Amino acid sequence: MGRGSVRAREGTARRRAREDGPRIEHWRPEGMEGLRVFRVEDMTGPLSSYSEYYGVVSILQGACDGWCRGAVHTVAAGGLKLKEPGEVHRHVRVHAPVTLQGAAFTADVVEEAARTLGVPRPVHFVPVEPGRAPRAAALATAMHAALAARGPVTRELEALVIETLTEVLATCTERGEVRVHERAPRAVRRAREYLRAHVSEPVTLDALAAHAGADKFHLIRAFRAELGIPPYEYLTHLRVARAAELLATGMTGAAAAHAVGLFDESQLHRHFRRILGVTPGRFARTMHRQHRPSGARGSGLACPA
Repeated sequence: MGRGSVRAREGTARRRAREDGPRIEHWRPEGMEGLRVFRVEDMTGPLSSYSEYYGVVSILQGACDGWCRGAVHTVAAGGLKLKEPGEVHRHVRVHAPVTLQGAAFTADVVEEAARTLGVPRPVHFVPVEPGRAPRAAALATAMHAALAARGPVTRELEALVIETLTEVLATCTERGEVRVHERAPRAVRRAREYLRAHVSEPVTLDALAAHAGADKFHLIRAFRAELGIPPYEYLTHLRVARAAELLATGMTGAAAAHAVGLFDESQLHRHFRRILGVTPGRFARTMHRQHRPSGARGSGLACPA
């Protein structure tokens, strides 16, 4: 077969990969409570994601611009992205196909580590610009390389995870007197808490504004300024994130859609694909293939004194 035919097949494979979207995987390392891992390979177009956890994300290949906390930041291979619960991160431009991997820590793990280290709580990450916190970035890259192997959780791996989280908290958090809940406008914070508490219910803008203590016009403007999207888009991100958790437990797409307040499975499919870049069915199959329940007791995560 000629070289032209080989190139044609490779080109077809690349086009199919682009049409199918990036490869997205999730898994939970056995024996480490309070931690889950996600990986996105060959992201060629902008995606957005809602975070329920604290995230330590390493950019392994490529480069992109992402919006978070009112500004656009550029990250490239070797870079570090940090996420907080309740945030939405949006990619606005992909300069080169991106592969990234993230570790999602539950709030109790991070807050306990912060308490031990004397880091102000609630924990608020600062943007990690290129060249800042090189040791944290290097540790995160090493941690993700070890987690990607998906082998048994060893004491060495657990120690690396703890060391990485410790370095991130020590060098990439806001240490001043101003806290995250004081920085965010009170109305936006109240609106966000209301949406999280009523994720599966019909929410009117008037009811949301009344709970937040602001008129709806100012609330929408403040919400977008703080989080980058309006309240209803935030609610959609939240519903997709909750649906993903339900799909991971084996719930059907139709049941998950109903449980999070969406009209039907087709609406879930549309939002899931738009926000996460993968269909609910593909996500569920990936989770079922990778997650192997075990009766083994996890060692947990603790920060050294």
